Amino acid sequence: MTTSPTPRTPTRPSPVLAWVVLAAAVLQVVTPAVQALGDLGAPPSSQGDDLLITPSGYTFSIWSIIYALTIAYAVAVVVKRATGTVAPDRLLGDLALLYLGASLWIVASALEWSWVTAAILLVMVIIAVDAAHVAAARGPEHDGPAWVTPLARVTTGLYAGWVTAAGGLNVCSAVVGDGDLDGAAIGWQVWALVVVALVAVGFSLLIGGSWAYAAALAWAFVGVVVAVRDTSGTLVATASVAAVVIVAVNAFLLLRRARSGVGGDRRRISGRGGPA
Repeated sequence: MTTSPTPRTPTRPSPVLAWVVLAAAVLQVVTPAVQALGDLGAPPSSQGDDLLITPSGYTFSIWSIIYALTIAYAVAVVVKRATGTVAPDRLLGDLALLYLGASLWIVASALEWSWVTAAILLVMVIIAVDAAHVAAARGPEHDGPAWVTPLARVTTGLYAGWVTAAGGLNVCSAVVGDGDLDGAAIGWQVWALVVVALVAVGFSLLIGGSWAYAAALAWAFVGVVVAVRDTSGTLVATASVAAVVIVAVNAFLLLRRARSGVGGDRRRISGRGGPA
């Protein structure tokens, strides 16, 4: 992926892409509703039932917040003709793929294709992190209401953080489903939490710091703590440390960005390609 410096000038999103994102955001909400009401296959909540480190059930309520934010942001982009970023089409392209991927994941989950669901989620993680990176960079000087930028950051950050955790969970579930590892064994699941935490730290560095990204992951790790509190002190300690480290890293990155110059971010984002 390539990048190039982009001046901080007003930018407008493609109207077609804006409407595609809105349609995809609605579709990702409708798909699980139809699947649940029609009792079509296994529910998404069944993913990870065979693991100790599956977060407690209440944590999955974060999806309702994420869904509400995605629709609210998509409507804002259509109505205000602004994304709050300097790379609107790159962001909207990411979001369209991300939301369509979420709908596809529901279908694969209902069919109980464990490795397919894991693969879809891993692709979603990459796309979501890129979207969060674009949104985290400083916004344009004059491009719609000022509140659009923080809405973009919260929406993409929460989504990226949650699918980062979910991606790791789905891979673990697929491995256990194949019989390669024991879902009741503690040792390898400790290392699984460590790997997810390290990946999350790496993505935090790539994004440049995001409270929303850190919050979603902390929420997931706290859910793990609740789930294993009567099972393993080692898992409790690992999940707790992971949550603290991720929050601390993002706090450091945000403070460093705030001190780096006016607007809090000197990074440039190009309309195409990877992170600058």
